[in-house]
Amino acid sequence: MSTSQESPAAHEVPDTGMRLTTLDPGAGYVTLINTYVVAPERAEELLDFLVRSTLETLRYVPGFVSANLHVNFDRTQVVNYAQWKSHEAVAAARENPKVAALMRQQLQIAQSFAPIQYELRNSVAAASS
Repeated sequence: MSTSQESPAAHEVPDTGMRLTTLDPGAGYVTLINTYVVAPERAEELLDFLVRSTLETLRYVPGFVSANLHVNFDRTQVVNYAQWKSHEAVAAARENPKVAALMRQQLQIAQSFAPIQYELRNSVAAASS
């Protein structure tokens, strides 16, 4: 499904030289799922901000592993599925002044956000065809 509101980079994967998210319950990563509520006309603005802040700042924060950004079809919610090496890394990132500033800035675009930490317990692949 395509929309006319997509940003030019909506489907590009930035070449960072790093691997993308791996769903491995044995890796011990902490999954941080941030759900943002956003006005539909501001969804792309929020996505662009999150991509830019991840590329310019978050990926250099110790303990950061990956981020994956999603938007629902009515464009009222954006979800960031992020992986971190530990709970301690997440806590330290929240104390980082640059990260704290980004968290304040994202609320100038989104109406709200709810970050919840999870542990990946299992991952099941489709049956081979």
